[in-house]
Amino acid sequence: MKLKQLVILSLVIVLTACGESGTPRERVESNLSKLVKACSDKGGDYSGAAGLVVYNGSDRNRKYKDLASAEGDDRSILNSTCYRISNLMNGKNSYTLMKFEEEPESEGTWYIQTVKFDGNKTAQLAFLDIKGTMGLGDID
Repeated sequence: MKLKQLVILSLVIVLTACGESGTPRERVESNLSKLVKACSDKGGDYSGAAGLVVYNGSDRNRKYKDLASAEGDDRSILNSTCYRISNLMNGKNSYTLMKFEEEPESEGTWYIQTVKFDGNKTAQLAFLDIKGTMGLGDID
């Protein structure tokens, strides 16, 4: 009996560690909050955004299938994404979540969160589920 409980507990721990929990909307909201924090670094160190942004570089095997790291060429993807988020934030850390949509595309299902920023700026932030993590893949 104790062995069965240990196996179940181990399975729960492993599954929890494999990805984010919650609905797609909750996962997008959580990672958006993490991204805003990572991209507000005044010194320009955006390495905190690693693992939260979808790789969209020249490697076709990784494009829209992997998350950008803080190493090598991936760093420019983080810098570009954080620069765009910083411009939308306009020096403030407040935003309002608006409409949430799901759109199936060739890369997978895009989870689109419309966000209203201070200064009346509105943007659609599109996330993909990459290996159990909601990564930001596009900003319109």
